Formats: sequence, structure tokens, C-alpha cells
Amino acid sequence: MIAVRLLIVILLIVAVTLGLAWLVTGNRAHLATLGRVLRFALVVGVAGALFYVVERLVLR
Repeated sequence: MIAVRLLIVILLIVAVTLGLAWLVTGNRAHLATLGRVLRFALVVGVAGALFYVVERLVLR
């Protein structure tokens, strides 16, 4: 559980950093990177949730 919380904190730090970098520089590449990071986090989160559900169903 601690690992998941640390990953969430790291994701938030990266998202805020990229958002601030875009605000300061106006470079749209930062927004594209932020989009890729958030999409990757969403895919990993959904995969982790599905894995958790399957695990709970198998171990019943």
C-alpha cells in the first residue's frame, strides 16, 4: 500500500511540475508529455484495479 501511495505522490509531483513548466515557458511539448504521463497512469491504474478484482474473485 505504501508503494501505491508513493507512486500517486510521484505522479502528482510530475503533473504539477509539467503544468508549471508549460505555464512558465508556454511550450506545448510539456502539455503533450503531461498527457502521455496521465494516459499511462490511467492505463496502469485500470490494469491494477482489474488485477485486484481478478485476484479477489480467484481467492474467494
